[in-house]
Amino acid sequence: MRTVLLSKADEVYLEKCAQEHSFSYGIIVGHQADLTKSVVVHLARNNEEDADLEDLTDICLTTSDINPQALATQWLSASKMCPGSFDVIGIFIASARPEVADEHSDEFKNAKKLFSDVYDLLLQSNSSFGVYTTDMAQTDYVFLAYSLSDKRVLCKNYTYGNGGTFSKIEHRFVEKPFEWIQIECNYDLDDVIPIVDAARRINIEEQFQNIIMTIRKYLIASEVFLQNEVVEDTIDLQTYIKKKKVMDVDKLKTSASTNNATSATNTTAVPASTLHLLSANEDSTGNVIRASIVMPVKCQLNSPTNIKINEFNGTLRMSGMIFSRIYCNSRNTIADVKRFVRDDVLRSLITRIQVYCDGLTDPHVSNEAVYISEPPRRVFFSIPVDGASSSSSSSTPSNQSSIQFSEYLFRGEAPTVAVAQAKQVLDVDLDPEAIMLDAEGLPEDGNFTNSQPDTDHIDGSRSMTSSMPKRELSRSLYMVGIAVALLVLLASVALHYAMAG
Repeated sequence: MRTVLLSKADEVYLEKCAQEHSFSYGIIVGHQADLTKSVVVHLARNNEEDADLEDLTDICLTTSDINPQALATQWLSASKMCPGSFDVIGIFIASARPEVADEHSDEFKNAKKLFSDVYDLLLQSNSSFGVYTTDMAQTDYVFLAYSLSDKRVLCKNYTYGNGGTFSKIEHRFVEKPFEWIQIECNYDLDDVIPIVDAARRINIEEQFQNIIMTIRKYLIASEVFLQNEVVEDTIDLQTYIKKKKVMDVDKLKTSASTNNATSATNTTAVPASTLHLLSANEDSTGNVIRASIVMPVKCQLNSPTNIKINEFNGTLRMSGMIFSRIYCNSRNTIADVKRFVRDDVLRSLITRIQVYCDGLTDPHVSNEAVYISEPPRRVFFSIPVDGASSSSSSSTPSNQSSIQFSEYLFRGEAPTVAVAQAKQVLDVDLDPEAIMLDAEGLPEDGNFTNSQPDTDHIDGSRSMTSSMPKRELSRSLYMVGIAVALLVLLASVALHYAMAG
């Protein structure tokens, strides 16, 4: 039977939601530790309707009053902010009344319909860009209900299909804080995809969808290395860390004995450097494990019959770097870790494209133009767990008392945008100074102009359009605005003296 593990901080949060708001609901962010255990990572109350209900404190709300659209919107937004090892795994309700945690009440029956409505909305929203995973999407979710009056918790497993069904599931509050192993990866984008659309005006969103499908196919066929080594998929992460630690100690001893035998005068020089390297990886549970995604090279020269020649009307060139940071449990297998890394890269790419396309006024562009797009970059912020404060843990991303979620900022956007989004979606208060902006750098403007150096000389009819703001134009508009303001001020002063005289 499936088991859901919660921390004492989660119980405190549920009690707080029921006390302060009488009736609250929200999403559950979790992590799949193994086939039978799910760990609750974060609970986030939905506050979209707080402004409408601030004067209705005496009204008794029920499960049937929950807006499925508001919950689905929060679900999708949180999915974009989660690292690849975490997902939104369910819905929680916290109420001061006992009926909410009674599986024989009408509240429980309405919860099944709520889940079904939310899932239908999620399927509609995801139809245009596909799923966020390189594996099969999940179909089992968690429903959690908390009653403040009798401190009772009801936890059920929800399976989508035929109206949805609830089944038994165990839940347990754990005293000891959950420990997380941090894994990072840089994924370089440098691919060219043909545009086969023969229309004169090309739909940018459709072409971006082709990018997603292509990168997803690449990631599925890729291999993930850990610390530049091929690791067997069947072992768990804890076993790998122990083996890695033993290997590092053996290498240290071998290096030290070799240097002692070679030169007696330099015995402290090389071993000192080796000891320094060992101390950085002495305990992998407290440091970062580096992952690398390696793409297979497919050569078709030996099979000329598979070579096809197709005509196309343009190309899409992807250039840049996606920074990935995930958190895993020691019970995760290496196969799970590799899948989480791939999923994080894919999820980050899809989110950038979705955010970028949402801001387009016209999704079409002429196929005769060179169109340059700059999607938003990824920034990170810490989510406190087990009672840790966000301000104290934000500066130490590898701290086991905190995990990190991410948000996406366009060029020129302030960190306050991420702070507001974190409050609205995840119900956490952040300091703008705690937003980590240096994971991904901004591209230089010269990189875009240099990519097509002879465009204007080859064909004067072709133009280069860009989604990035032009600095010269912005500066000119700024100066014109100041000049107009000065003219208005002078005219007002002259009019004042004229009327006074």
